[in-house]
This record gives sequence, structure tokens and C-alpha cells, in this order.
Amino acid sequence: MLLCCRSTKTSIEALSMKYLVVQTKQIGDVLISTALCNNLKQHDPAGEVHYLVMDYCAGMAEGNPNIDRLIVIEKARRNEWRYMKDLLLGIRRERYDVVINSQGQMIGLLTCLFSGARLRIGFDSFPWRLGHNRIVRFRHDTEHQGNSTLVDDRFSLLKPLGLAKEDRNYYLWLSEEEKQRGRETLRAAGIDPGRPLIAMGVNSLGHYKRWPIDCFAKVAQWLIEEHNAQILVYCGPGEEEYNRGLKPLLPEALQASVFDHVQTRSVRELVGLFAHCQLFVGNDTGPRHMAQALEIPLLTIVAPGGDKIIANPVNHPRYQAIDIFDAKGEDFQLPTQEKDFFDEALFRAITPELVKTRLLTLPGWQTPTP
Repeated sequence: MLLCCRSTKTSIEALSMKYLVVQTKQIGDVLISTALCNNLKQHDPAGEVHYLVMDYCAGMAEGNPNIDRLIVIEKARRNEWRYMKDLLLGIRRERYDVVINSQGQMIGLLTCLFSGARLRIGFDSFPWRLGHNRIVRFRHDTEHQGNSTLVDDRFSLLKPLGLAKEDRNYYLWLSEEEKQRGRETLRAAGIDPGRPLIAMGVNSLGHYKRWPIDCFAKVAQWLIEEHNAQILVYCGPGEEEYNRGLKPLLPEALQASVFDHVQTRSVRELVGLFAHCQLFVGNDTGPRHMAQALEIPLLTIVAPGGDKIIANPVNHPRYQAIDIFDAKGEDFQLPTQEKDFFDEALFRAITPELVKTRLLTLPGWQTPTP
């Protein structure tokens, strides 16, 4: 390590380092991995922390005061070799001291190989480990081989640096302007700022993670009737038809309290809406992690075969999850299954009544009904 002499007194301290964290996708993973950047900056305040992400995930790191530079890959050009060559050569010119590769993707391997960094930390997964000179084994090798979404696994990547302490939380920083735009969007949609607003994540990229929408509708009805709530059913691209199937399942008199046509153009705009919500209820998705990053109380409904630790990675009373073992008991044996299996009947064992009971014990969101 390079050393320099400080003019104050006679102490000799190590030069601050230059770090690159690689986590190009998905939205939830990029957000969780910002915690690595936060810890690097806290450990080395004068150091420089860069973060390599895909463009559609960049909003999860924008405004983070612990990230000095976002290096953004254009998804539409990621298969253009000239574009990627220029990007990788630019990374090499940065002369990083440390590269932390927290994913198993070709871009992570190439970044490590091109970077020239003297310390390249990553997981022991072939072929990605070929780019690492400090290999970290998954903490949960037998159960989650190849899955680096656990916070335990992510933070194991920092062990070679010998950080004095860890802060495993992850956060989103919104400007006052972004919050105000979210407030105005909700008001224009007819949402009453005097009533509780609850975000409901009814969809998922993986269909096997979707709790049946009629179950969500029963929870939504209870929230409206018993807690005077308004329900925000947000929609990602292509999700509109499925998500808008919730409102017609409610009694007609309650449908005006469901808002499923609020438009957002980016993940930052969605976060701007979430900033005004009092609760998140939904499947294991990226927006679930956005809610946690905003410190919104939440309940994650975990699919059979899913993992509560992955779906709800930080153990905190405000952030809870419910799974099939809560419904069937800890001794329940899941049937033999293939990856990403879907068993609707088994999923329905997590009943709306069970979800409502758990919500009653979730601190921080209930408001007295007028």
C-alpha cells in the first residue's frame, strides 16, 4: 500500500483508495449492494467509490452521498463490442485499487480482468472466479449455491478489507424536488393526503412469486374498511392488465379507494410515490426493497420454495415476511420441487386472514380511523 507523510505532526497514513463495486442488475440487487458502497465510504471517507450499474437500475444509486461516480451501462448497447470495449478501457484508465464483483455475470468477469486492480474480490463461482484474486465462498454454499442475494454473502465480500464495523442497511436518498413531484402526481390522481396510502406489490417478474391477486384484494378490502386506507397498485412495463385486475374484485363502493393508473416513467419516480406511503404489502420484488430503503413498514409474502432470508434480508420489526412455514408450521415438509416451481394451492395456505393478523402486529403504520 502506498504511503504518504502528512504535514500535521509526524504520522504516516495510507493513501486513500479508489474502489469499484460491480452490480449491474436487477433493481433490488443493485439497491442492496449500495450498502457495500456505503460501508466503503464510511471506512475510507477520503477514498473514492464508484459503482457500475445498468441504466434501468441506476436510479437505485442516484443521490447516494457515499457514491462518488456512477458508471452506467446502456442496456440497449451492451451487446455492441465497440461500446463495451470503450467502457472497459475507460474502467482501466481509472486505475482502481480494489474491484468488488458482487454478481455472476460476464460484465463482472471482464471488469475484473480489464481493471488492472491489485485486489479483485468476488465469489467462488466458475467461470466468474477467473477474474478474482481474492475469492470469497458463499456463506450458504449448500442451500444457496450461486445465489449472492443474501446480505451475509454480500458483506462477506468486504471481509478481505478488514473493515472495523458493518452497517447492513441500505437507503434511498430523494431530493425535496423529487418528493414534491411524487406528492403532486398522487394528488393529481385523486389521492387524499389525509388518508393512509398503502403500496401493494401484486406482481413479480417471476410468476411463481405471485400470491393470488384475489388474496391481495381481500387484504385491500380490509385495509380500506378497517383502516380508511387508499391502495396504490403500481405497474411496471407490461404489468398493467394483470395488476388492474385487483380493483374489480372489490365491492363497487370501495373501488374508488384503489389507484391503479398512476403513471411513472422511471424507478426514481416510483420511489417518489413510495415516499408518501405508510405501508408496503407485496411479493418479493425490487419495489419491496425500495420501501425498506425508505424505512417504510412492510410485509413481504414469500412464495413456497422461496427463502424468507433472501426476500426479507434485514431482520427488523418494521420489515417482516410471511411464508408457508408460518401457515403450516415449522415442521412442514415442502414437496420435492424444481427451481421456481409454482403450486397455487400451497401458496393459498398463506391466507388473507393470516396476512391481516401479521399486519396488526407490524409497528409503525397504523393510524386511528377517523
